[in-house]
Amino acid sequence: MGALIFRETGEPKSVLELAEIPTPPLAPGEALVRVLLSPINASDLHMARGRYGRQPELPASPGLEGVGIVEAVGPGVQGSTVGTRVVFVDTWNTWREQIVCPVDKLVPVLDGLDDPAAATSYINPLTAWALTLSTHKVKEGDWLLQTAAASSVGKFVLQLAQQYRFKTINVIRRREQESIIRNLGGNEVIYTSDEDLKARLQELTGGKGVERAIDCVAGEVGAEVARNLAPAGTMLVYGALSSHRQTDPAKLTMPLFAPRLIYSTATVRVVASALGAFPAARRSSSSNERSPHHVVERNTYASSDCAVFP
Repeated sequence: MGALIFRETGEPKSVLELAEIPTPPLAPGEALVRVLLSPINASDLHMARGRYGRQPELPASPGLEGVGIVEAVGPGVQGSTVGTRVVFVDTWNTWREQIVCPVDKLVPVLDGLDDPAAATSYINPLTAWALTLSTHKVKEGDWLLQTAAASSVGKFVLQLAQQYRFKTINVIRRREQESIIRNLGGNEVIYTSDEDLKARLQELTGGKGVERAIDCVAGEVGAEVARNLAPAGTMLVYGALSSHRQTDPAKLTMPLFAPRLIYSTATVRVVASALGAFPAARRSSSSNERSPHHVVERNTYASSDCAVFP
């Protein structure tokens, strides 16, 4: 089968290669899935660079989610699953024409959900839900700041904000991204390209600082948000978009001013974006509790670029 693989870490355009690899044999409880679409997420690129929190054994393929068709099952698999369109969760090496994974990591796709939406229905929607409703526990009327607000996760956060009636301060780079935020009901927008982030945060919070923030930029932007947290405020850092394509070690840091955090009793937590890092989200999506999957069903935005396999 064809696969995009990397044998060493580095810039994706330099280390990724298209190769023919053998299809692994099926063990009991496993399924062979023909991959239709697998999204290109920031975490996939960081994995190729060797900077992701969980690195696979090399050689490997990027990719942690996608949609496909079950082609065969191993011994002991009950029921008629061959031919079923499924999404695969908590699964590695998805940038391949076929993958082998345990059947308990496959979820059937509703007929009304198209392939692009299904392929991106796992990591970003549930990350948004876990950051806002599970971890920050935002309620109606609460304010939440998010960086990279026009990103895939940012759009899902804005949809959750409309449904659960919390308010958002949205940090973006360019003014042309404002229409994305406004169309999804964003309340306040800050443009880092031509506005002073610190001054705007002080203005919008009346000098009190930000109580709740989520950040996937890190670097100087994330650090400035952290410096402007309110006493006992909390910021969840779940990405580092500012480090993409950077080779200067100084660009891979988040320069926090420690005394500011210590004396204000504010908190900065680094969390992972995959669902496995949020036990509460995993419990909700696998039990009878209300889960966030309705957000995926209503989403009409492309969550990320996709790699297409013929």
